[in-house]
Amino acid sequence: MAIQGMAFFFKRLVVFVAMIQGSTFLPLAMAATPPSQAPESSPSPIADVPAVTGQDQASEPSPQIPENAPSPSTSLPGPASSPSFTGPSTSPGPSSPEMGEPPDEGEEAADSNHTVLWCAVRDEFSDCEYYLSLLNTGEYKWSCVQKQSAMECMEAMKAKKVDLISLDAGLAYVAFSHYSMKALMAEEYCFHKRSYEAVAVVNKASCDENSGLSLRNFRGRKSCHPGYRTAAGWNFPVHFLIKTGLATLSFDRSDTTVVDNFFSETCAPSEFEGSGLCTSCGNNGSCDASVSDVYQGYSGSFRCLVERVGDIAFLRSDTVARLSSDGLNAQKWSTKSVNEFMYLCPSGGCRPINDNIGDCKFASVPANVIMTYNSQSNAKTNAIIKTLLNATWTDAVYSGRNQQDHLLSASTQSLGEVQQLTRSYLGEAAIIAQVMNSLQDVDVSILPESGGYHISGSVCFCFIISLVVASLPMVLL
Repeated sequence: MAIQGMAFFFKRLVVFVAMIQGSTFLPLAMAATPPSQAPESSPSPIADVPAVTGQDQASEPSPQIPENAPSPSTSLPGPASSPSFTGPSTSPGPSSPEMGEPPDEGEEAADSNHTVLWCAVRDEFSDCEYYLSLLNTGEYKWSCVQKQSAMECMEAMKAKKVDLISLDAGLAYVAFSHYSMKALMAEEYCFHKRSYEAVAVVNKASCDENSGLSLRNFRGRKSCHPGYRTAAGWNFPVHFLIKTGLATLSFDRSDTTVVDNFFSETCAPSEFEGSGLCTSCGNNGSCDASVSDVYQGYSGSFRCLVERVGDIAFLRSDTVARLSSDGLNAQKWSTKSVNEFMYLCPSGGCRPINDNIGDCKFASVPANVIMTYNSQSNAKTNAIIKTLLNATWTDAVYSGRNQQDHLLSASTQSLGEVQQLTRSYLGEAAIIAQVMNSLQDVDVSILPESGGYHISGSVCFCFIISLVVASLPMVLL
């Protein structure tokens, strides 16, 4: 009986191994389907997204979303002591992470009025009214609507009570995945560039004291971030800390816990109620961006560093040169010159603040976008695009008035139409944002070695074989 049992086991094992090593890993009934009848598998749009990381990351594979990652409708993890930000349960987001766009993107809604409403967050409102007064709006009347957070604007957009909002790539992914929004226009910077660099900035004195300074040396120090879940200020740096093994995931697999465990104190205000990390922002630790507005945004994050609220700031590469005491848009609080700061390279070492940033960056991040809801009418969409492309008011945004990046980034020189699907435009920023939202499914043990967020076929194969072998005594009985 034992010999017959062994023969039966190994016969089934050979069939099982052949199934796994086949071109597709399908259930038995589907694996037996003739090729001409086999269902066509659609490739994940994530696989087609071009990587935009720096040269120091060029040899590393792009992080992959685990196959069992939750749908983007899953709650964004908040701090352990606070309730998580949860996307509305009724929001028509993608049915799975494999979807390239929410299903209703491109579907047209009725154009019920001839008013275009731009949602302005907090003190953006006055600047919004000024900018829109300079537009040649044609048949549409443009107006501003004030909300107290980007989340409130997204909720209003979901209810189709507003038409436009401008967001960074990190928050744009939230709008895309949780609120069924799409990108219409993108900011364009010098030479029509549609990206900027995500960097870490420290005081030059820290670099002078340690020629081999690296992120590792800032464990237990204080950090400044422009906002929770912003692309350059949160998603890319936190992903780097986890991927390289500098920081580890705790039992609750929360990005805020990762940061809280690595740094002693952090200022990362949030646009989402109940999330963020603000142990060093003042205001009794409140992460409400309307309360922590002093250190909100990239100018606020730099101010956090200048005023020694933090020891390291995560910024856009042009922030220091623009806002320092000898910068183009010097602030009253900016008491230090650009030469008193340096980039801290992710791979270690410091570099002067100048245009030659090279590979001293976490990534190149897609430019900020202007978004609307997916079912916006074609007539209004075309009118919006035409108006913004033909705008003559843009000089007012970049003449020094827009020092706080209100409505549009101060570095913006023009606007361009986004002709790609939103997820494709966001590129790796979408992948990293989804990783931040899927940390509960990441195998911590493989992160430093794999440089990605996927389990290879060989790992899956060995895991399954181990289960089969473990059942061997039962087969022989």
